[in-house]
Amino acid sequence: MEVLRTYQEIITWAVQQGQYFEAAKREFASAADSWLIAFAKTYNFIVVTHEQFHPNSKSRIFIPNVCHAFNVPYVDTFDMLRRLSIKF
Repeated sequence: MEVLRTYQEIITWAVQQGQYFEAAKREFASAADSWLIAFAKTYNFIVVTHEQFHPNSKSRIFIPNVCHAFNVPYVDTFDMLRRLSIKF
């Protein structure tokens, strides 16, 4: 139930952001990204993504942008592998 509340907060935040085009908001609301971030925030997890933070984006809501807004930690795949001491 807590994940649902967090998801609603994230979607409300996205809709209220004047920076993003309406198409970006619709895409974000229909993708799994918002659920992933809500789950991570609720359970204090770290999001792993290849996406980069783009503070001036208008046509897409990037995962790191939302993580930044909600204080959810995120790393890229390579950082995750280093943190886990994975060697190839």
